[in-house]
Amino acid sequence: MMYLQRYVRLTPLVAFAILVYLKILPLLGDGPLFGQIGSGPYASCKETWHWTLLYVQNYFAENMCLSHTWYLAADMQLYIFTPFLLIALYKWGKKAAAGIFILMLLLASCLFSIMVIKNMSMSAGTEARRKLYYTANVRASPYLVGILFGYFLHLSRGKKFKLNPIAVLLGWLVGLGLLFTCITSVYHASNISIATEACYVTLTRIAWPLGLCWVVFACMNGYGYLANSFLSSPLWQPMSRLSYAAYIFHMFIESLNGGITRTSTYFSDYQVMLHFWGDLGFTMILSYLMHILVEAPFANLATILLSFKKPKTAPVEALQPKSPSIEETVEPPTDTHASNANTKENSLGDQPIEEGKEN
Repeated sequence: MMYLQRYVRLTPLVAFAILVYLKILPLLGDGPLFGQIGSGPYASCKETWHWTLLYVQNYFAENMCLSHTWYLAADMQLYIFTPFLLIALYKWGKKAAAGIFILMLLLASCLFSIMVIKNMSMSAGTEARRKLYYTANVRASPYLVGILFGYFLHLSRGKKFKLNPIAVLLGWLVGLGLLFTCITSVYHASNISIATEACYVTLTRIAWPLGLCWVVFACMNGYGYLANSFLSSPLWQPMSRLSYAAYIFHMFIESLNGGITRTSTYFSDYQVMLHFWGDLGFTMILSYLMHILVEAPFANLATILLSFKKPKTAPVEALQPKSPSIEETVEPPTDTHASNANTKENSLGDQPIEEGKEN
């Protein structure tokens, strides 16, 4: 049931996006680079749209309809596989956790071996990128790190960790060090060896979720400080509602802006900021429209149709007017003698009434 709910929750917006990218985007402009910027050309949607709606395009489609939806496919495949891991954790506990950890190392080792043995680089072409970047098996390592971290939080629920300031400082240094190393380690790097590239691709997919695990752990236990205030700010709530639609339609804005370019672009920090804020602004506007027109209505409809909770209705007998019974219509006879006795007893206070003197 949860698989069906997830499919119905995600698919309507993807299906509508295929129509928009395929039919509406070509009508909005033209240029020498139109259809070549971003994840275009989108003409392949005519042949591969069904793989996209089945969330297997990262394996079966050579030219994906919406190439940035590889993440949806990989995430759906890992989501389908996850309950088996949760069942193993429920039945075998820490032994299953050790098995998941070994599985994570094996998948990372396979990715490293494929790149080194086959001399396959991320920049070698579409086929190499599909095998090294798009598929679920090469994306499972960070997912498994998240499962293990969630299992750790489950075991320690209700428990407050008290860390000394040095441990907290070391945790933040290591966590931020992992995150910034993943971002900047290949900055300005060119002509790196395949072994170096394999190390980067393999290890960053483990280091990045580990850094995020520390951020979550610190914020949960009161060591988040400014990071916790920033990440838990209510200002993020509107954008979080629009995040899925923004993910689906951000390439629409980028493809349009890049495709209508007719002159050379001179890059600078200021120009890049202009492009970024312009793309972000128009993406949020388009995402809001798609959210209220497509995503939210279909999500509410799916909730209604797939809900097993029936409203509580009163039985038919309770809805019919109840006719009074004979016992209710006929008043019971009253004992006049007892009534008079009670009246005189109350009028005399606590004094007992002798028999035979009531009248």
